[in-house]
Amino acid sequence: MPDREDLIGVWDLESWRITFSDERPDTYPYGPDARGQLIYDNSGRMSVTVSLPERSPMSDKNIRRAPIEEKGAAFDSFFHYAGTWQLGDKEVYHDVVQSLNPNFVGTRQVRGLEFEPGRFTLVETSTTRSGVTMRNQLTWTAPSLA
Repeated sequence: MPDREDLIGVWDLESWRITFSDERPDTYPYGPDARGQLIYDNSGRMSVTVSLPERSPMSDKNIRRAPIEEKGAAFDSFFHYAGTWQLGDKEVYHDVVQSLNPNFVGTRQVRGLEFEPGRFTLVETSTTRSGVTMRNQLTWTAPSLA
């Protein structure tokens, strides 16, 4: 397992893939080319953002005056939360302080950690109402600044 220092820095999203135990096709919540950034800092703060690769601009420069449909599309095409983080044995804990989704605020998001140098995957496994196991896998890589 990595040391805490191995995770500190800025990471780029490689993919967000969801697999299912009933062998239905994998899904990609923000498409196979989703964009994202995860930041872990040394003080224990974190921030994660994921979005569709292309997002439609608002029809008004003042987003508060944009039509409700455009606001809904902006919400549906973007994911973000921030807070603090801790490294466990085989998982990472995110204690959410801010989020685009108000239901995340005040929660602890536990993510399994599959690590290799320069790349890691955060995994969240849950069971649907129908009993299917759903596995969210967000793979992050060290950014190439070429």
